[in-house]
Amino acid sequence: MNYLAHLYLAKLTNTSFSGNLLADFCHPSLISTFPEAIQQGIAMHQFVDKTLDSHPVSVTFRAEQNIGRRRFAGIVQDLLMDYWLVRKWSIYSDISLPSFYQEFLPDLNQAKMLAGDRFQSLILSLEKNRWLESLGTLEGLQRALRSIMNRWKYGEYLIPFYDALPKLINETEAVFDRVYPDVIKSVLAHAHNKA
Repeated sequence: MNYLAHLYLAKLTNTSFSGNLLADFCHPSLISTFPEAIQQGIAMHQFVDKTLDSHPVSVTFRAEQNIGRRRFAGIVQDLLMDYWLVRKWSIYSDISLPSFYQEFLPDLNQAKMLAGDRFQSLILSLEKNRWLESLGTLEGLQRALRSIMNRWKYGEYLIPFYDALPKLINETEAVFDRVYPDVIKSVLAHAHNKA
């Protein structure tokens, strides 16, 4: 799952918005130094990723990708899950996506100094540009994937996926519709068991 999905699942499970995003921006050795609520959010993020990655439909989707290296298909699937969450936001949330910013931004701002420049830049960008909704467009997806490609040393391996985004969008609505409700059920059960 990507940023929007993790933020939404943080809300559903009443875990830290910051921790649910910070998991991708901190070294594992630092986790124990964070406040307990942040650690719980990081643990939820990790649980979400494992749940998504091991879901049979996700496994099949990644295995069927022959347009690029299959090992990188999960990166693209994460973005596509956010694409479909934006498109179907009103099914899952009783508040608008612009209103959702008012829920998570204060928490992110409070924790922004816990990690390095990349995490701080993400928060600043979310606050200033409010681009999550753009992930529900082809142009927004392309921009997000280009950003990953530009900053990642293996970015060139994502070029075939970038070129195939229109096709992948069409192929992944059914993947989202089968996987995302299952992820929600799993994380709610996991959060309940931890309570």
